[in-house]
Amino acid sequence: MSKRISLLDGWRGLACLLMIVYHLLFDFYMFGWVGRSFIFGTPMVIFERFIAYSYILCAGISAHYTHSNLRRGLITAGAGVLVIIASFIVDAPILFGVLQFLSAAMILYALIGRWTEKVPEKIAPFLWLGLFILTKLWTENTLVQVKWLFWLGFKYSGFVSYDYFPILPYIFLFLLGAWLGRQLKKLQERSPDSPLLTAQAPRVLTWPGRHSLWIYLLHQPILYGACFVAYFLL
Repeated sequence: MSKRISLLDGWRGLACLLMIVYHLLFDFYMFGWVGRSFIFGTPMVIFERFIAYSYILCAGISAHYTHSNLRRGLITAGAGVLVIIASFIVDAPILFGVLQFLSAAMILYALIGRWTEKVPEKIAPFLWLGLFILTKLWTENTLVQVKWLFWLGFKYSGFVSYDYFPILPYIFLFLLGAWLGRQLKKLQERSPDSPLLTAQAPRVLTWPGRHSLWIYLLHQPILYGACFVAYFLL
């Protein structure tokens, strides 16, 4: 495994901390303390997308900094199952949320990643970004009759998921991250003393960045539990 990149850990850690803030505000909405117009308003949607896109890009980059994407994907899949179960318990169902997507993307990359790397490097970022935009527009404007294609990105009428990141379009965002990861690896070989590689992010960011899965699993039960207690005490 290559030496950890502090700025990458810091970016993931920032996303992790912002996620905690977002989920706390969402819990406030669940308990009626903030309105629907606030939590689903444009600023909060942009805030949530920044967090999720950061997680996906960091996961793609990290595909080149792990011993086994397959093992990483299976561990993430197990965590995703726990999140699904918890979501139905609190009546906020999650069907193919970010953890389920990340686990699928990691496993897919373990199986077919070497073929995606055959795309010319100067073309790849534009191809992945273009396909991300096109498939996002396609899936967001398409309803299907069958109910089993939601994981791919095709929703049916009445579909509800409080966290939803299907294969299309987000696999292309993951592949864009993987492309960035390859560039970082080449930079390490060519210029190991580059400031991008040696700069140190604050520990307040790198620590959560290195333990993001555990934080993802534990923070919401703690936040929701605290809100539950406060709801009955106030």
